[in-house]
Amino acid sequence: MVLRAFLFTILLSLTGSLLAQTRITTEDKRIFAQAKRAYSGGRYDLVLNLLNRRFNLRDPKTPSGALALAAYTYEKLDQWKNAETLYAYLITRRYKGDNRKVIGAYKASGLDDLPDIPKKLLQFYHRRAEALAQIYVNDHRRLRPRLKDLYKKTALMYVAILEESDYEDDRFDTIPDRLEKFDGELEARRFETAWYVKSAYMSWRDQISIILPNGQRSEIDTTGEGLCLGGGWRYENEYWEFNVNGCYASAAMTVGKENSSINYFQNGVASNALFFGPSALWKPSSKGAAFGFHIPFVYRTGDYTEPQGAVLEETSIFTFGYLLEAQWRYEKWGAFTQFGKIRRFSSSLWAFGIHRSF
Repeated sequence: MVLRAFLFTILLSLTGSLLAQTRITTEDKRIFAQAKRAYSGGRYDLVLNLLNRRFNLRDPKTPSGALALAAYTYEKLDQWKNAETLYAYLITRRYKGDNRKVIGAYKASGLDDLPDIPKKLLQFYHRRAEALAQIYVNDHRRLRPRLKDLYKKTALMYVAILEESDYEDDRFDTIPDRLEKFDGELEARRFETAWYVKSAYMSWRDQISIILPNGQRSEIDTTGEGLCLGGGWRYENEYWEFNVNGCYASAAMTVGKENSSINYFQNGVASNALFFGPSALWKPSSKGAAFGFHIPFVYRTGDYTEPQGAVLEETSIFTFGYLLEAQWRYEKWGAFTQFGKIRRFSSSLWAFGIHRSF
């Protein structure tokens, strides 16, 4: 009911604007009345067809009512640029004197000494502010930076003027919040890069192969743990992080197997491993947390002692893996954990560490 009453008020004021113009013919009035009925019925393409058939919307002599109805119709069709052009013309040409006084007073002393503003001009301020806000949001990528700033500044100026007036339609109040939310979303989606260093404790189980003098081949499990030092480069916004990172691990391995044919043990075997690969992480709404996966490529060597008469194989390997990853960050510092499978390792790898960004 409120919307219908507001629409009815608009159409009545448009009729008054049309009749207030000079050289209005009976045919002009008839076409305009048809266009109003089409607008009320939601037939917006027909509105523009009727108006363009009778009036030249680019002609300065066209009645204000026809221009305003066309602008309202463009809004309904989401053609905000066309609507804004007509509102700008109505404000700066049809209300040239009043608008000059209002804008002059605003620039001179802000909101402290604004003159009386015609109700219709206030309405056009509201509609143009809405149109500018819509263009700012919907066409943001296509607008030049200077023009974007001008659109936002102008829309907020109209809102400030409306807030100090007795304008009754308070829907303009949402414009600043929408612009601020949009700017915040742009900032959240903007990707930035950073370097970081990391240190992690890692634990895994590996395998080597032993070939006995009789030709028998057997797998021997090795268990290792150590510190992995490295760093990486990240490309991230508030929702996603993509990075490439690596670290160098120095581990002490425990090797052993005992059965009827093999009796082989070693403690504290020096083993070195290089881990390097990409990560992709998703950041949920909880600030600082991220979850995703890491695909490491691994080169591992070990200083294993060969038993007399036997041969050890796979003491050095190159492989890859799949790790789940979670991290928590607070400003420059953060913690992370990884868990998953490295191909050719006999069990899962687990890591926990910290990192610092620069």
